[in-house]
Amino acid sequence: MFGSIVSEDFYHAYSYTTTAISTVSNALLIYILLATHVVHVGPYRYLLLTFSIVDVIISFVHLALIPAIHMTKFGYIYWGYRFLRESTAVGVWAGLTWVLLFYQTFVLLAFHYVYRYVMLCSPEWLSWFRRRPWRNWLIVTFVADVIFVGGIFLACLFGFVPTDVSRKAFAPVLRKVYNIDLFASNAPGFLGIVYWTINEKGQKQWIPFSLFIIGCVCFLFFTTALIMLACIMQIFKELRASRFANLAPATKRMQKQLFRTLLWQTVIPCITSYTPLAMVFLVPLTGIPLGGFGTVFIMSTALFPMLDPYIVIFLISGYRKALIGLLANVIKPTLGQASHQVARPFTDTNSQITTMNRASYA
Repeated sequence: MFGSIVSEDFYHAYSYTTTAISTVSNALLIYILLATHVVHVGPYRYLLLTFSIVDVIISFVHLALIPAIHMTKFGYIYWGYRFLRESTAVGVWAGLTWVLLFYQTFVLLAFHYVYRYVMLCSPEWLSWFRRRPWRNWLIVTFVADVIFVGGIFLACLFGFVPTDVSRKAFAPVLRKVYNIDLFASNAPGFLGIVYWTINEKGQKQWIPFSLFIIGCVCFLFFTTALIMLACIMQIFKELRASRFANLAPATKRMQKQLFRTLLWQTVIPCITSYTPLAMVFLVPLTGIPLGGFGTVFIMSTALFPMLDPYIVIFLISGYRKALIGLLANVIKPTLGQASHQVARPFTDTNSQITTMNRASYA
């Protein structure tokens, strides 16, 4: 079994760094989104704005919690380093807050694809979106959150909260590897799931309810991925259609930029979030104990919130130009002030030389 891969001190430093970069990066993107009007982006910028705000929030929650995961051969346990001295309820709700906010990013990403699909492909069966767009999109957003985020919340609430079975199963591991006492007087809260136990006959016995819960989590988790994949296929098809070729060059260029941006907003979280969390869910079912690598996996999820703003800024030409203009406005006064300060000593020196020459002639 792999033990603790990352030290707690290093993890704290890592979280401070990623949160700081995420905050500055997303603040820059939010400013550009609010201050710049890019033709053909339209209301889509409000989706980008929402995504950026959620990125900042999840970064701060990650820093406030310092979440860790340990993967055993019979399941995995999730806890927050900063909440180990709190009561069970506080620790559980802190963990649930991170889980719900983190999963919200996947729902929003899927929603981005649905929005681009509707706006670009204009399918007949979704034409009702255009009648009262603001109302209809808000309703769909609310319903999607209730179904997906609400489903994750219920699965965690019923299948991951501490029980006698899970506390007894994980206590020896955490005591040995991390010196964490799950039976301390405050009974630290955590989220954990045990897939199987050893029965009285010494045989492995699967826990049906745990398998049902992880099945629900995987279904909700991968459904968002399937929605994105379906939209990608339809959008690719539309981009190759003859009616797209008849659009104005500026419109075609912007639509391609938005779609390319969305693809990168999918590729990076697939590497830093989807794949690592899929391994957390599924690898323990194989009986392979990855131990502290679970914490490495959850640390990787902090990378996307700080990278996402740069994807939007650099791949959409209007926002890229806005950043260049912003930097130019900051740099020019600084350079002008520096050149003035450099020139002034020479002026003073020349003045002194002239005065000395006059004095010598006198």
